[in-house]
Amino acid sequence: MIAIVAALWSVITPSCAPVPGASRLWQPETRWVIVGEMHGTNESPDAFANLVCLGSTTGRPVTVALEYTSDDQAAIDAFLNSDGSPLEQAKLLKLFLFKSELQDGRGSVAFMRLFEQLRTLKQAGRIDGVIASDIGRNTPEGQERNASMAQTWTRIAAPKDAIILAYVGNLHAMRQAISLGDRTIVPAGALMPGKRTVTINVAGNGGKAWNCQDDGCGPHDNGDLRQAPLGITYLKAANRRWDAVYELGVQTTAAVPANGTGPTAAPAVN
Repeated sequence: MIAIVAALWSVITPSCAPVPGASRLWQPETRWVIVGEMHGTNESPDAFANLVCLGSTTGRPVTVALEYTSDDQAAIDAFLNSDGSPLEQAKLLKLFLFKSELQDGRGSVAFMRLFEQLRTLKQAGRIDGVIASDIGRNTPEGQERNASMAQTWTRIAAPKDAIILAYVGNLHAMRQAISLGDRTIVPAGALMPGKRTVTINVAGNGGKAWNCQDDGCGPHDNGDLRQAPLGITYLKAANRRWDAVYELGVQTTAAVPANGTGPTAAPAVN
């Protein structure tokens, strides 16, 4: 009987792996931790889930925000409150990012694992909820996407001592404006309260990522091969793009789409 209870307890109370430097994220003055990734790896969503787990051990309330359209909120809430059965997973797979033919990495098997880990944390009382924080049908007409995300994060109804962990593409997490061609983008991270926000870029030691580039969607190289150890290091330069780098300590692998879609070629240009 004791063994059975212990096994059940291990299911409902996820264990967290230590990450050097992570404890600095939970300073009392920090409310928002914005984690940016290169979409399409197995390792980054797993690392984010572990970071959420670590945050949930601080005794502070934790809310998670994901780069999913706000139109998905009801479906995400339903999954978090479900038993996570194959039937419930199938319902989650009906979300746009999972069923889209254009698989940019946010509809991967790794994100399905992330949702399952968040469901477990939610039902264990370790997190308060998950907010779909990308633009949706109710976004005011003309509002820029990054501005909308930043506004959503700052308006999350959470206790004053809460930690809000947002997980987005690494461009959205940047502290500084960035020029792309003839456009200047002000990332969501640059619009957040500076003294209460920490922005992070997740980096692997090279490897692969499943994302969409000029040649289409599929596995692509993901940075140079190197041997950086696991840990979060903090940057001090005034012109830094992020406040910290979350070194995964391993090469990344491409996370395949959860809907079974294979690589797709880039659309023909007429």
